[in-house]
This record gives sequence, structure tokens and C-alpha cells, in this order.
Amino acid sequence: MESRYRAADAAQFVETYGPRWGEDLALRVYTSRLLGQEPDLVLHGGGNTSVKTRVTELVGDTTDVLYVKGSGWDLGAIEPEGFPACRLAQLRRLCELPSMTDEQMVSLLRSHMLEPSAPTPSVEALLHAYLPFKYIDHTHADAVLAIVDQPGSKQLVREVFGDRVLFIPYVMPGFALAKKVADLFRALTRAGREPNVMVLDKHGIFTWGENAMESYERMIANVTRAERWLEEAKPISRRTISSPSPDACALLAPMIRGALARASGQRWICSFRMSPQMVSFCDRDDLEEITQKGPATPDHVLRTKPKPLLLPPLSPEDRHKTTATLDDAITAYAEAYKDYFRRCAAVRPGDRRELDPWPRVLLIEGLGAFTVGKTRKDAEIAADIYEHTTGVIEQATANAGYEPASELDIFDVEYWSLEQAKLKKSAGPGKPLDRHVAFVTGAASGIGFATARALLAAGAHVTLTDRDEAALERAAKPLVDAHDDRVFLLPCDVTSKDDVRVAIRKATLRFGGLDVVVSNAGTAFEGSIHGEQGDSALRASLEVNLLGHQNVARFAADVLIQQGAGGVLLFNASKSAFNQGPDFGPYAIPKAALVALTRQYAVDLAPYNIRANAVNADRIRTGIFGGGMLEARARARGVGVDEYFRANLLRRETTAADVAQAFLYLATAEATTGCVITVDGGNAAAFPR
Repeated sequence: MESRYRAADAAQFVETYGPRWGEDLALRVYTSRLLGQEPDLVLHGGGNTSVKTRVTELVGDTTDVLYVKGSGWDLGAIEPEGFPACRLAQLRRLCELPSMTDEQMVSLLRSHMLEPSAPTPSVEALLHAYLPFKYIDHTHADAVLAIVDQPGSKQLVREVFGDRVLFIPYVMPGFALAKKVADLFRALTRAGREPNVMVLDKHGIFTWGENAMESYERMIANVTRAERWLEEAKPISRRTISSPSPDACALLAPMIRGALARASGQRWICSFRMSPQMVSFCDRDDLEEITQKGPATPDHVLRTKPKPLLLPPLSPEDRHKTTATLDDAITAYAEAYKDYFRRCAAVRPGDRRELDPWPRVLLIEGLGAFTVGKTRKDAEIAADIYEHTTGVIEQATANAGYEPASELDIFDVEYWSLEQAKLKKSAGPGKPLDRHVAFVTGAASGIGFATARALLAAGAHVTLTDRDEAALERAAKPLVDAHDDRVFLLPCDVTSKDDVRVAIRKATLRFGGLDVVVSNAGTAFEGSIHGEQGDSALRASLEVNLLGHQNVARFAADVLIQQGAGGVLLFNASKSAFNQGPDFGPYAIPKAALVALTRQYAVDLAPYNIRANAVNADRIRTGIFGGGMLEARARARGVGVDEYFRANLLRRETTAADVAQAFLYLATAEATTGCVITVDGGNAAAFPR
């Protein structure tokens, strides 16, 4: 591992943050980001850092404070606001108390903060306060975990880091750990061996220094020592495995997602991790033995559960056999988890809320890892953590063997009272489409874009497609910025079966399946239907305004059926399906057929609990009226342009947002299928019959 510290970059941070926050905290932010942006050191909110300095309070008093990483902040992108300042003297006094509950510790930490609205300090704040060093860095480096997750870890740590290492037997983070560190630090110092690095068994590593660069580079140097020792002791030997088929994974993903939905009664967002390392790991002969021992560090249990679910090779082509295998495996996993809870709770009595028993990591021979969460971010975090866990397990196994923390230690973290308190705070109704996956065509503008935005606001993860990829990217940028991992953009021309097939496959791999499909893309065609020109216009319109919807519905239905957890197909039809306008036949006829297509899918897919509904909108200001068509339609109706949009019973112009709300309703209307909703301000001639 190489140091990425650059004096010029450090100076830039001082220039940016120093005037307001001071040089010490500016440099703390800089090196914290260096640590947080290295996945082999820190993953997704792990690790913590601190700096001790002096600040002048509003009343003029100069106070010694500890700036320590706040709860919820990620080191890789941390800002000065992510380091709450605590009065150092009071924190050190807390370290001398004989006992304290975790709740008392958090309350007292907050009571000694300079800024009450700042984030809660790290649970390891007292440990940082006790250690007599200006800058302190703490990571969960993979190489260090690969050493401390072996039998005889104390002796191995001394062999790797020398006599001045302070080895801390596993203690749960918080007050107990701070006390243990204080006791052992004093003992080592009294013995004339002041430590230069600290390693926590089954947990991670601490380094320190009188300046930010010194502490950071000591971390890099010590982790490098661990990496070299592992490589020299016994390097990992992996089999060469062929890459899995994306098509096979795309077929299998909705089947797994559906099995999880049936078992748990709720939907999940899922992701396949098919990296060479993960696929090779899943092909190990000893996979069951090494994966069922627990996570690389107990902290990871909050993201991955204590153990992954192991699945045999699966054949997506045999849906019934694969579904039965999945249902049985998930049920068995849940029962084993409940046994684990009962077993550990009997030894650790207390008031605990049993967590859900469903796996977060599923390992599949030949395919890699399938990870799940409430959001794609959760699923990707689980995948990242477990991929790094595989490296730790392989390194440890290549040497003396993999021996992580005990089951009870893992249980203590998973059912930590502070984590239980978070669950109570987060309890409550969510959004109507939380954990749902939506797919919208023609999403670069108009109704498609408005519908995608409404679905995102309702909590869904949404794939937006359009044949104009550049326009899609421009239009969707605000959505991507606001919703990040819940938005997926794909080019797709619905008249191309291959385009649609690929887009559905990619969306399925991205989120694990489908729940809501909004087939919106369409184009308006004018003119009479008789004569050669009318025939040509009608054929072209049928391609996009009927067969394009069939392409989307056909491939989406395949996924929904494979998933086996219901879903809904939604079609953007038109008022013209019921009330044709003059010289608008090439558009109206395919739209009338689209309503029939909707109803046919409602009949055919009902046995799979898949619904099919349509929205009939009229006179929405979108790009469909470009090229003079708006003026032509107004003339055909004998009105002006503005009057054209208000020519309805309610005398109000309907908008793309109005149509989006209709789609949103139908997406959540679980007892409705074969329905056509009108969104046109009221047109008696177009009332559905």
C-alpha cells in the first residue's frame, strides 16, 4: 500500500477549510479522506479518526477539544461538519468511571459537545480521548483482519508488528473498549515499552502522530507490513473460473428476488456481484466450512447478517425446480437464524427486538454473490463488504485458518442496544413504492419523464429509457443528482426487439427484477388513413404505438412471471382510443388496439397476479405536438391553441404531472386490472364504455 499524501493537496485543504475551522481540522479532513477512499482500509462508514486541538468559544474561553468523526459520516467524503467537537477534559474524566451503559455514554458525549446540533460522536470517542496523541487514525484494514482472524492472533500480531505493538483482545466498541485500552496502555507504558501501533483483535488497527501526515503514513506503513507478511507467509491461490453469463444471471435474479418476496412478505432491491474474485471464491471446495464461521469483524454483521446463504448451482431454465430449491433454502436459512437468536438471547438476556431472519448475501456456485437490501445502496454495500470479506477469509485460510469473532460477540453487535434504538426511531410508514423497481420508456420528456419523477418520489428505483440517449441524460440529470443509486438510464428504441430485450435484461441485473412497467413511448401520426400515404403512416404508427408496447410488455412479462411475485404493466394509451379526431386515424387506430392489448394482458397474466392497466390522456403539452402538429390539431377542432388545451368539461388544462399521478395510482392499486383511467379534464365522447 502506498501513501497518497501530497503536500500540495494538504495545503489546498488548509486554504479551503483553515480560515473557518483551523489548520488542525483542515488537515484532519484531508487525511481522513485519504483513508476513507481506500477500500482495503475502510468501507462504507467504517473506521474513525480524530484530532485534539484548541478552540476559542463564543464567550472567549480557550478550550481543549477532541474533534472526532461523527456518526453517519463516511470518511471518504467527510467535511469539517462531520467532526463534532467535544470538551477533552470531560471526556477523559469519563474514561476513569468504573462503569457506564452505552446509552449513558452517548448521552454524556452529547452533553460535552460544543455544538448541540452536530452529529453524535463516534462510539469510540472515549478511546480517542484517552490516547495521548494529537492525531489518531483507526481503520478495519483487510490485511490486518486477515491476521487477527486467525488462531493465535496475539502471537501473530507481535510477529508482524514487533514488541511495541499494543494488542487488545476482542472487546465490543464503546466504553468497555476504552477502559480496556486505558488499562493495557498504562501497563505497557509502565513496562517501558510505549506502543507505536495498536491492533484490536477481530476488529482493526490504530495509529497516531503529532501531525496528520505522521499518523496517516504510519497507518499505510503498518498495513503494508501486514500485507507483505501475508504474501510471504502463504499467498492466496485461486482457481481460474470463466465469467458467468449475464443472461443466466438476468434470468435467475428475479427468481431469487421473488422467492425472497414470497418468504418475507416484502420486496427487496438486489444486485449481482460477478467479479472474478467472487466467482472463484464461490467455487471453493470448503465454501460451507469457511463462510459459516461469521463476518471478518462483528461490525459487518449489520450489513451482511452473521452468515451468507449458500445455494447450489441453479438452472433458470427449469423455473419450477429452481423456485422450489430457492423457497426451501430461504426457509431453512430463516429457521437457522431464529435458532441463532434464541440460542444467543438465552445467554445474553435483555429486552431485544428480533431482527428479520432473511439473508443479505447469497453465494451461488458458478455465478458469484447475490446481495439484497432495502435499497440498491444497501445491496451494493453488502456486496462490497462481503467481497472484501472473501479476501480476508482466503488469506487467513491460506495460513493458520479463519477464526473470526465468536457467535456471541457477533450477536452482541447485531443486537447492540444502540442499534436497537435506531430501529425504534426509524420505525414508521414508508413511501408507497419503497423497495419497488420501475421501468419507464420514453422518459426523456413529457409524460414519461413526469411519471419517472413521480415514481421516484414515491420511493421506487427507476430505470428510465429513451431512444434519444443524449436527451435522456440531459433531462434526467436532476433526478440522478437527487436520487443517485435509485436511477438507471438506458438507451432503448421500443420498435427494436433487441433494444427492448437488452434494456429489460440490464434493468433486471441492476435492481434484481421488475415490479412496475410503464410503457409510455409513442409518436403522433396525422393524416387520412386512405390512400398510399395513409397506409404508410398507419403501418409506421402501428410499429411504435402498438407493437412497441407489445415488445416492452412481452419481455417485461417474462421477468414478472419468472419473479413470481406479481407486478403491473401500465400503458400510455390515449383519448383517441375512444374518441377519434379528424385526420388522426394513423394515431387513433393503434391506440385503440393498445387498449385491447392492455385488456388481453390483464386476462392472460391474472393467474400470475400481474395486473395490466392503461391511462387515456388527452392534449398534454409535450414534444408529441412539435412540427406544427399542435396548430393543426387546434384547427381540426376549430379552436385556438390555448383553447384547444382547455376544451374539456372541467375547462382546465391537464398536464404531464396529472398523467403521472394516474400511473402512480395504478402502480399501487393492487385490486385493479383491465382498467382504463381517463386524464383529460373530462370528455363525454371519450368516456370508457
